[in-house]
Amino acid sequence: MGTLKIDPEKILSLADQKLFLWLNHFRHPLLDQIMPYLSDERFIYAFFGLFALIFIFSLRLKGLLIIALVWLFIIGSDVLCGKVLKPYFKRPRPYLTLKQVYLYKRHQWQLTKEPLKGRSYSLPSCHATNVACAASLFAFLLPRLRVLFWLFALAVAYSRIYLGVHYPFDVVFGFLVGFLVGQLGRFLLIRLKLL
Repeated sequence: MGTLKIDPEKILSLADQKLFLWLNHFRHPLLDQIMPYLSDERFIYAFFGLFALIFIFSLRLKGLLIIALVWLFIIGSDVLCGKVLKPYFKRPRPYLTLKQVYLYKRHQWQLTKEPLKGRSYSLPSCHATNVACAASLFAFLLPRLRVLFWLFALAVAYSRIYLGVHYPFDVVFGFLVGFLVGQLGRFLLIRLKLL
């Protein structure tokens, strides 16, 4: 009689694929309009940039120094994600391995019949990494607005699944990485006695 082999990595991957398809197929016309904006880097920069300007105007030169350090940590989280972690894990994006993916590409929606050809990595989501880092730091700088920052970060992270470009685990892992980088930035700001 053969032994039953359980491969936890395969089980997690299958669960991630099933959850992705379920979330990706949860469609609504309003979300079809909103989600592309939430993933647009210009919109994300404008959102956090507005609060950065408010912070700078309230603390002047010291505020400028603090925001410069915050942006360095956000850029660092992006480099860690895109240049270190993605090439290490080499996990293909969902639309490259699955069929029937709702995908937003070139400003239009499509439902893929078969996996698309190409090479683009998915793990972790750099959008999730960067917004989690930004939310973590801005929530520390402007604690009265922390709920707004975290809700925005969660909406951006979910948009990556909705747009068909990331699995849920990519987003969760990216969120965790960004949060940790943000906490490192927070620690540094405290150690430097800037706040």
